[in-house]
Amino acid sequence: MDFGKIKDVSKVDFSLPTEPSGNTDTWQQLGPTKTTPKIYIGSARWSEKSLLGKLYPHGTAQKDYLYHYARQFNTVEMNTTHYRIPTQVAVDQWTTKVPAYFKFCPKVPQSISHSHDFGEAYRASSLFQHSLRAFGGTLGLSFMQLPPTFGPYQQGKELFTYLEKWPGDLPLAIEFRHPEWFADPRITRRTFDLLRELALSSVITDTAGRRDVVHMQVCNARQAVRFVGNSLHPTDYSRIDAWIDRIGLWLEQGLRELYFFVHQPEEHLCVDLSIYLIHQLNEQLSLDLQAPRVVRQAVQKRLF
Repeated sequence: MDFGKIKDVSKVDFSLPTEPSGNTDTWQQLGPTKTTPKIYIGSARWSEKSLLGKLYPHGTAQKDYLYHYARQFNTVEMNTTHYRIPTQVAVDQWTTKVPAYFKFCPKVPQSISHSHDFGEAYRASSLFQHSLRAFGGTLGLSFMQLPPTFGPYQQGKELFTYLEKWPGDLPLAIEFRHPEWFADPRITRRTFDLLRELALSSVITDTAGRRDVVHMQVCNARQAVRFVGNSLHPTDYSRIDAWIDRIGLWLEQGLRELYFFVHQPEEHLCVDLSIYLIHQLNEQLSLDLQAPRVVRQAVQKRLF
């Protein structure tokens, strides 16, 4: 993922921001729960050939990549839906290859997120919502990635008018990228308060070159985190350690579902960092998550 990418990360302050005051409102709305929280960890795609021989057995046909991916990870960030609305046939082909516990997190198509009317004129929005329902029990948290040019002053009103009509049975998270969403604390607070009122989720993106989008705003029982690593640089591990502490806090407060997506410049390195992440979650938070099992151990940098 190129968004927020910089060449030299040695001087970046990767500290996570303190908890926003609005999160207190979220925890109060959710209340205590006795159910076990669900943690979903995955990467951006399953179709990468670099995973062959590492995550997938040697000789695996490309049509079987998803089958093997879904038995190593329990979710995937579906970038493919950002470019086209999937057909019923495509969704059926995907869902029949994964276990019942697996969750797809389809990205809202550009024909909606990058359109002045959110695709309503061409029925793209209703078609995509129909497609989401086709995932059935394998649907996780869909998310809308707004373009970096989409700001609150120009298009904020239109966005929330659209979101007010979003069906309540389809979980949705919003990723804000324009700096103006975060430059004015009043705008930031109002933005995420509206997400809370609409029972929608936010996307937190932890990337080196845009520390403002690491906003830490939790608006709903479900939360999405997009973690962008730097080829297993030592800071990748220390950043994960900080995330373990914050996730532990959120689980104590009542977070029900977490979707944590690991990105790396080289896709196969997502496996290595995910193994470390899951190991730390299990050890530090007494969880029992299954880590990917590499076919070939090719990691030269530390895992634990």
